[in-house]
Amino acid sequence: MGKFQDTTVKKIIGQLNDSFFLPDIQREYVWLNKEQDKKIELLFDSILRDYPIGTFLFWSLKKSDFETSKETTPVAGKLNFQLYKFIERYDVRKSHNEKVNIEQVKSENITIVLDGQQRLTSLYIGLMGSRTLKKPRHWWDNPDAFEEKKLYLNLRHIPQPDNPDDNYQFEFKVPSALPTPDENNYWFRVGEILELDSVLGYSRKHGLSDEESIMLEKLHNNLCSKDIISFYNEDEKNLDKVLKIFIRVNSGGTQLSYSDLLMSILTANFSSDIRTLMIELVDNLQTSGFGVMGRDQILKTCLLLTGCNHVFKLENFSKTNISKIETNWSRITECILDAASIAEDCGYANNLSSGYILTTIALYLYIKNLRAGKVSVDDRREIWKFIRNAQITAYFSATLDSKLGIAANTMRGNKDLPQVKDFEEFNARMDKDRNISVHKENVLDMLNLQYGSYAVLPVLQVLYPTLDYKNRSFHIDHIYPKSKFTVKNSKLPADYLSKKNNLFNLQLLEGGENIEKRAKDPEVWLSQNYDTVDKIKAYKRENYIDENFTLNWEDIAQFEKDRIKSIKKALEKLFE
Repeated sequence: MGKFQDTTVKKIIGQLNDSFFLPDIQREYVWLNKEQDKKIELLFDSILRDYPIGTFLFWSLKKSDFETSKETTPVAGKLNFQLYKFIERYDVRKSHNEKVNIEQVKSENITIVLDGQQRLTSLYIGLMGSRTLKKPRHWWDNPDAFEEKKLYLNLRHIPQPDNPDDNYQFEFKVPSALPTPDENNYWFRVGEILELDSVLGYSRKHGLSDEESIMLEKLHNNLCSKDIISFYNEDEKNLDKVLKIFIRVNSGGTQLSYSDLLMSILTANFSSDIRTLMIELVDNLQTSGFGVMGRDQILKTCLLLTGCNHVFKLENFSKTNISKIETNWSRITECILDAASIAEDCGYANNLSSGYILTTIALYLYIKNLRAGKVSVDDRREIWKFIRNAQITAYFSATLDSKLGIAANTMRGNKDLPQVKDFEEFNARMDKDRNISVHKENVLDMLNLQYGSYAVLPVLQVLYPTLDYKNRSFHIDHIYPKSKFTVKNSKLPADYLSKKNNLFNLQLLEGGENIEKRAKDPEVWLSQNYDTVDKIKAYKRENYIDENFTLNWEDIAQFEKDRIKSIKKALEKLFE
């Protein structure tokens, strides 16, 4: 039967990755996703101030309670799920938890942390490890963009008690680049406190003042002597009961999503390491510009492609359905990545509004047994049209399961309707039922679009149909540079200060040209980029601008009127 207990930070830290581990239903570590929040530093500040840091939830088991092999028939009464290690040295380039091989764990007693992962990992990083993040304004492929830092406390900064925003100065620093000790700086590595035999001896050796010694003594007491870790320890081997406790505890914060539990079930029943495979797939998609296709979207795609009910319900992750997913995992992965490849060829890397657009394309590839390289030119054109329409109508933004069901049933057919013969027929069926159609009456809404809307790119692509999106990268560019829509620009009418992102001021421009253009005034850029008057006139015609119109700031109202009229005419013709 469970009960509350207390212990020290030092004792808990010493057991992490030895007998304390994380279950696969836990999310990954996120406290360093936003460095500016300084969550680790504030946690240590709370400890030094004697503030409570919340309770923890542990589950005590025996090593013998776990199934050690997924290759054999599961043993009755054995727990069959994957455990993971705590992150000690956080590196943003590889921030995933390492899985645990139960057979290699030396301790016969195992404690699973059900609540408190973020805090314990933060304590572990601050006391025993380090964190490596990317420097601002540096490229990911630059090795010098990353710095490994350890947590330090400046003993010579004493917070003012009457200033609630004046905290103890905990900071992550590069050990080899610490400030030289002076009247304002004495940086003590926080993890050293765990091995400090005598605070008094250290203080005398390093000439610390009484105030500094008191701060160090308090840090030592609060981390090594005081029982500030309060935890509820469950010791009953009942997975259902523990899951209910877990969900109840998490409902007060960031609630455990249903897919967390479903992923845990998938992990327990896959003979291969599905969590690692899932992480690799999600990372691959993220790197290629399709981060909208996360784990939840992939799980739903697995169900949809294998013909299972795609709604997130426990019964839909039966052993039969999981077996289908595992048997077809390689093909599912191929279809998702091929769908992303096709979407990338259409210019939608980093511009896709929903991962379920990829799901629909992947479903077509799956039922037609196609690889991306074998998709016909006609099919690619129709897939592009589907992406465009889905983005413009925000098709997957509401009633998701219903919309996915419509798309799947339309594509697969039924007893009265055969499976679609190609993607053109799929689009035609969807358009006939007004599920995902764009028509002339939608044009007025398009004219009101602004930069940042996922509908802007497909609308501009309709206006620029001859651009080579497969082999060249195009940016959504401001014709009149957005940085000059300020009160300092005396030539800009005051009522246009808020119109920089309106559709009339947007165009598609090749990536290199856009970078070169920067914040240049349009006529200046044109004169520098095109060497003849005829080429400048051609550029203007191609961009729905009168070839004789001069792009001056004081004439922007006339520019808006004329360009909106030209764009409206073109869109109405294209969508009639």
